[in-house]
Amino acid sequence: MTIIEIRAFRNAWQVYESVGVQPVFLNQEDAISYAEGRACFRCGEIRIVDPGGAVKRIIPFNEADRRL
Repeated sequence: MTIIEIRAFRNAWQVYESVGVQPVFLNQEDAISYAEGRACFRCGEIRIVDPGGAVKRIIPFNEADRRL
């Protein structure tokens, strides 16, 4: 299962997929869009984390939900 986290980072949003894969975006929508693209053909979830470390929102994804 793949877990991608989107975190607030210095007035921007950081997408954390693994060590070394941590791009930063100016707005949350771009970060979510990038994470959804990276989740292609996998199963897991995207977690949006607030500055305090609590999970605000979870976006599940799996191969069965994808359409070609």
